[in-house]
Amino acid sequence: MEVTPQAAAETARSGARSLAEIGFAALLVATAVAVIATAASYPTESAAYPIAIGAGIAALGLWIGLRELIRRQRGNPTPGGFAEHGPRLAIGVATLVAYFVAVSLLGFILPSLALCILLPAAVGFRRWGLSAAVAIISVVFILLVFVYALERPIPPDILSPFLGRLR
Repeated sequence: MEVTPQAAAETARSGARSLAEIGFAALLVATAVAVIATAASYPTESAAYPIAIGAGIAALGLWIGLRELIRRQRGNPTPGGFAEHGPRLAIGVATLVAYFVAVSLLGFILPSLALCILLPAAVGFRRWGLSAAVAIISVVFILLVFVYALERPIPPDILSPFLGRLR
């Protein structure tokens, strides 16, 4: 395939996004490898789920990276800048960091509800009722699956005494 000067100029302009796609894919694969390596030391019954999630993350990362490498080889990398709206990206990253800190301090339930309601609002979604309904359904579903169906603990929570009464 011949690359025209116009295509080469477009490739140079869109290089930041293309490289970000490849970097993100590499980060996903590295994270997946770390998850799988860590989970491999768990007892078999506890390792299956994190290893499956890690394998899924690795497959996704490999797909994203391969897709972008093929696009670059064809002279058609993903166009655009690294982030179309930098402040929203910063809000999202800061919110996830705050979520992990809050889970370690308060437990799983309240921070997860707040994340599911406030993160969409922070990036412009204003249907509060829908966000609240999705948050409640999601957290209840996660609790039912992990705590009751799989009998796996969630991080200690300030609502744990209430959950203990539901059993």
